[in-house]
Amino acid sequence: MKNVTISMDDELAHLTRVAAAKAGKSVSKFLAEAAREKIAGDARGHAPDRNVQLDAIERFLAGPPLNISGDGRMPRAEERNLRGWQSGIR
Repeated sequence: MKNVTISMDDELAHLTRVAAAKAGKSVSKFLAEAAREKIAGDARGHAPDRNVQLDAIERFLAGPPLNISGDGRMPRAEERNLRGWQSGIR
């Protein structure tokens, strides 16, 4: 295990201590896990400031289209409700 000295401004140091305490971890463990997640994210091809949740939404939207329209139009509320009762979905 290596010891590493880092420098950060007072506000960031305070926020880091608070976040580590909320997570129930030491600052050292908290920062080590953050570094590990960052490195793993980079290895998966995420840009450094890329939002992982946005990536998931984009993958979902890029998938096959959902077949929810009939005759080229969306069903009206009455049709959706009727379809649910006919199929036994309540």
